[in-house]
Amino acid sequence: MSPEGASSRRRSLAAMQASVMSLVTGRQAVADGEALDAATLIVGDDRAGAEERVHVYANMYRARIVEALESQFPRLAKRLGADDFGALASAYITDEPSRHPSLRYVGERLSSWLGARGPESRMLAGLAALEWARADVFDLADEPLLTLEALRAWPMERFGELPLRLVTAHRLVTVPRGTAPLWDELGGEVAESVDLSPVPVGTESLCVWREGTVVYHRLVDEAERAALELASSGTHFGVICESLVGSHGEEAAVAQAYTWMSTWLTDGLLVAVPLP
Repeated sequence: MSPEGASSRRRSLAAMQASVMSLVTGRQAVADGEALDAATLIVGDDRAGAEERVHVYANMYRARIVEALESQFPRLAKRLGADDFGALASAYITDEPSRHPSLRYVGERLSSWLGARGPESRMLAGLAALEWARADVFDLADEPLLTLEALRAWPMERFGELPLRLVTAHRLVTVPRGTAPLWDELGGEVAESVDLSPVPVGTESLCVWREGTVVYHRLVDEAERAALELASSGTHFGVICESLVGSHGEEAAVAQAYTWMSTWLTDGLLVAVPLP
């Protein structure tokens, strides 16, 4: 076969593959020319024609993605109910099709997509942001944690130099006020009793993290959020103290920093550090 013939065959195969993808997903994914119709690509028989066979795969494609989204956003699905969640998920994947071979990432844009739909979707977007953060940290890598014994072994005269870094398996999220209570309420048996209106004014910050195989989240105020952001990329105990001196005074700043560090240690949020 000549090089020109081989190139033409490759282009033809690419066009066929893109056409099948378009038929199954409902998205324009055609390369090198116009899309081919089902009858050209699929062999039908007495049991099912080409269009019917494509329809089976198209339904399976969307059903599998909706199922994956439901596993990532169980409380959002519970709040909306099966039919409404299915419709929402279908609209979402039409606007934001999967961009990764793994379905693990299919829900990463759902919160922002909901937020763009208008004020009426604000609480749903917040709930989706919390659920995505919880799903996202679940399978991140384990890291050795800072222990109380290691903390006690650190020289007191050098305590300001103590490195503080949060585990990778954490997220700090900003959501509409009332999102955390909504998530709690949806853990009950009856979801329909939860009222999303009126939407509370303002926002709240949540720290989401995984310890072992369990994912947790809790509310944090603005001051702790700022300290957690410092520790997220790596800082030192002395820097946390210094960040509080202006608002707390030196003695209260050190006391607050110790309180936070004790909480983070108990929560399993801090990565182990080598002794000096």
